[in-house]
Amino acid sequence: MKTISMLALAIVGTGILATVFLTGCSGGENSMDEPDPMTVAHLSEKYAAQLVRDGADTLFGTIGITEGEDGTVWVDIFEMEYVEDQNQPSGYYIADKNLESMYQLSPDARATFLAGGSSIAQVMDAGEFAAAAMQGADELSGKLSLYYIYIIDDQVELLIARYIP
Repeated sequence: MKTISMLALAIVGTGILATVFLTGCSGGENSMDEPDPMTVAHLSEKYAAQLVRDGADTLFGTIGITEGEDGTVWVDIFEMEYVEDQNQPSGYYIADKNLESMYQLSPDARATFLAGGSSIAQVMDAGEFAAAAMQGADELSGKLSLYYIYIIDDQVELLIARYIP
């Protein structure tokens, strides 16, 4: 009987230690080492991959930004897709999927932004991106303003600008 009690105690103790260790080493997005300053490469590679592992839905398309009366920022997404076509000069074209959806921009969202038709993206937080996007609304509706959009729990967490020459 004493052997069974000692074995049970050892199993419970091991379980507690494993729980403490795994909780401290979890791979959640908050435990990810982030570069300072934040880079486009980090957001579009490591951070985007982490969001997908965490269950994010990914959309591709153009966007519109609006602000609600309560200050909530909304992202209107017009879905697009790449279509390979060797008859096109670039070997592809961007097709409109005729699907539109709207999601709230998370206050913790991150984004890259292509200002003034530039091919070099800038990293922005949610507030900076919303301000730049609303200021450049005409630019956002143009064909050069395509984004990969990552959504978790009905909120946009990441927008990666995609330059199309």
